[in-house]
Amino acid sequence: MSILLHITLILAVALLTVPLARYLKLPAVLGYLLAGALLGSGIFGLEIEATLYSMLVKVSILGLLFWVGLQLPPQRFSQMPQSAWISSIVLVFGSAAIFSVLAALCLQQNLVTSIMIGLAASLSAMTLSIQQLVRQDQLNTSHGQLSYNNLLIQALLLIPLLAIIPLFSGVNSTEHGVAYFAAIMATFTGLFLCNRYLMQPLYRWIARSQSHDLHTAVALLVTLGLLVLMHTLGLNLYLAALFAGILLADSDFKPHIDQAIQPFRGLLIGLCILSLGLSIQLADLLHRPGLIITGALFLILGKFALSLALARYYRNSWPSSALNAVSLAQGGEFGFIALMMALNYRILELSLLSPLLAMLAMSMLLSPFMYWLLDQQILPRLHRQHYLVADFEQQHETLSSTPILLIGFGRFGQIVARVLHQQGLQFSVMDNSVEATELLQAQAIPFYQANATEVSALQLADIASKQQVIVAIDDIEDSLQVVRYLCWNYPELKLWVRARDRHHAHLLHELGVTQIFRETYWSALELTQAVLAETQQSTEQAKQTITAFRLHDEMLFQAQQHAEPGSAPLYEQHHSSMAELDHLFEQDQHGQKPQPPLQQQ
Repeated sequence: MSILLHITLILAVALLTVPLARYLKLPAVLGYLLAGALLGSGIFGLEIEATLYSMLVKVSILGLLFWVGLQLPPQRFSQMPQSAWISSIVLVFGSAAIFSVLAALCLQQNLVTSIMIGLAASLSAMTLSIQQLVRQDQLNTSHGQLSYNNLLIQALLLIPLLAIIPLFSGVNSTEHGVAYFAAIMATFTGLFLCNRYLMQPLYRWIARSQSHDLHTAVALLVTLGLLVLMHTLGLNLYLAALFAGILLADSDFKPHIDQAIQPFRGLLIGLCILSLGLSIQLADLLHRPGLIITGALFLILGKFALSLALARYYRNSWPSSALNAVSLAQGGEFGFIALMMALNYRILELSLLSPLLAMLAMSMLLSPFMYWLLDQQILPRLHRQHYLVADFEQQHETLSSTPILLIGFGRFGQIVARVLHQQGLQFSVMDNSVEATELLQAQAIPFYQANATEVSALQLADIASKQQVIVAIDDIEDSLQVVRYLCWNYPELKLWVRARDRHHAHLLHELGVTQIFRETYWSALELTQAVLAETQQSTEQAKQTITAFRLHDEMLFQAQQHAEPGSAPLYEQHHSSMAELDHLFEQDQHGQKPQPPLQQQ
């Protein structure tokens, strides 16, 4: 079978598994990992040629390391807190020591091989963890930034790791000895200075050309030039790709490079993960399942425990520490690279490669499930019990004394809370978001971490003592459920309710709510008023035009609520938002057009 046909089949399988992973709401890298495992297992009767496999591994690792280098601008590391550096270094070398001992005892390996296995297992999956945090929209949270800093420092530690692997080898080559390690450090220092003081003017001159083709050409020139230089000096090519990314990340040219490689970034990462899957032999999974499963669990639990202890030592909260620990608990692509290099330098036996990679792959497959279990199931239940039972008895007097309760702390509720807090009004907040806990506690704002749709939560919040309740829940069904309960059981309570759209406002009106505020309605009118004032009307005329439209729209809203006996309200007769909008446009045309006031002569 030709190499071209092999490549076609590999891409075809990846095009099936990656969309499947996205459909299951999993990181895309797991789709590539599954594709590689299926192709490498021989299920499709496909045997990857050694030449193609070797080429795929080398190209994918070079591409991945180039991308990793782009994530390592030197100025970012100077901004990291000291605690991030210490915890990352302790995590890597502490877990490496633990796994090295386990490798020596359980796998009966010599000291050098055990150390290499321990170092490979200590490195986390940068691509998987970042995709997981981005997918959960948690990269900018406290635990997201904590994990991201740890991953970046681990990527930086990859440089000395790749440099010292030849030192462990007994192979006689130029890539051996202390002189080799010193040559790498000297080369990197010289390239950094050359890039900073000689290449920067070239980057700026090319950037002024406004040619995107030249941007890509410069990236290729720098990368290939470093590969040639490293090869000439007898240094490792993987380090050349990593250095190329770092040098470009340290330049004003980085945004152009990011834009140029954006369409290929996912493929570069995916090919490396796919190569990891191809390296796993199905026979090893069938013959030694106990060893592989036990090794994967030890890897996850060991790194999770150590990461959790370090985060708590630096006084991070329990939720933040736990989520950070589970984000770093798996093995990953850095371990794959380290093991492949160890194999090339005869530090690792070929018979051990597949089981070790299977452990890394299994830890990656388990990682999203563990993150979901902790983030969506365990932590919310623990926090809800903590705030509704334990802390409630201590804070009951404070919580009951707040006359205003804000239900919902999303983008709408946060603006309301800011204004109330700025004006010094006493209020409490109810939301099921874990992230809001520390923020509100820091501002001395009483907070119920609970689901407002549950009657017990509202009763524990002493809803009967409240004078005003602001319902700012994003979900329409949950909002209606809460408002319905409050209207039926506390008719004297003053309600202020956010409506997602016009239909939601109609449903709230039917429940007897009078203070309804449609989301985006006021901001849209404010924007329109500014446009009218800028184009064809004075500021006062634009204000009166918008006021007249509001009155017209309010009359139309009231008219839609009423219907002839035996017929449904008018808004229910429109089965789609577009149908209702068509009706509103027609009514706007037939209605009286607001007339601007006469100008004084």
